[in-house]
Amino acid sequence: MLTERQREVLVLIARGLSNFEIAEKLIITKHTVKAHICAIYEILKVNCRVQAVIVAIKSNIISLEEI
Repeated sequence: MLTERQREVLVLIARGLSNFEIAEKLIITKHTVKAHICAIYEILKVNCRVQAVIVAIKSNIISLEEI
């Protein structure tokens, strides 16, 4: 499934943070954030942030309490 870092990125996406904000918060580059997001989309078989969050919540990958 998702790595711990990918899960962290997904939680921050669910909180509405931009790629730039995620990069700052996790102290990584925007390019790395984008790579994590692409991997998340592929693993969850989705095409956008909203779909990723919905699938992650329905699959119990992230919880509403984390958002």
